[in-house]
Amino acid sequence: MNDGTISEDLYQFFGAYFHQDWVVEADDWRGIVDSYVDDLPVVGPLRKLADEIDDLRETHAESDLKQFLLRTPGVCYDPDPLTYTEWLGQIADRLRRHAAGIDSYQRS
Repeated sequence: MNDGTISEDLYQFFGAYFHQDWVVEADDWRGIVDSYVDDLPVVGPLRKLADEIDDLRETHAESDLKQFLLRTPGVCYDPDPLTYTEWLGQIADRLRRHAAGIDSYQRS
């Protein structure tokens, strides 16, 4: 259940895409992010989600991120060998790259 410390969009992203059966839907976290983008290929929300992930990284110590992600949106993913901070940063970067690609395509 979302305790209100993150937006509903961020809660849905993690809860709906990084659930316990994520491995059935993609080979790795990159595939999960790509699947999300395929479902919502809109620049504004992708950039907003990336910004919210950055905020999450900045407001939680590494030692708290795992428990927070497990308890709040129910993330069932272990980013090893990355830290949770590094992994979240890579997710945000991937979302931004997708947003930039969509934006570039729409402008052409």
